[in-house]
Amino acid sequence: MKKLNSIKIKDRKLIFFKIFLIAVPSYIVAFLTEKVVFVVPTIAMMMMIANSIELGNTTNRNRIEDDSSVDGDGDGFEEGDATDAGV
Repeated sequence: MKKLNSIKIKDRKLIFFKIFLIAVPSYIVAFLTEKVVFVVPTIAMMMMIANSIELGNTTNRNRIEDDSSVDGDGDGFEEGDATDAGV
């Protein structure tokens, strides 16, 4: 039980909103249709929607910003790499 107290959640309201957003539509579809074939896609869609929700300027996505540019004409050869085999 001590281990559970050490877990730190940054924004409890956001976590509970995401859980609510996934659980409520899934249980409604399960109750109304009584078929798993409709519940599983509902869970998948709601997880995608819940993962897209962010709060303010904080983000949980990894983004790579590459400022380097590629020099050259893109043929893969630099000066002096090509040979005059046919000439």
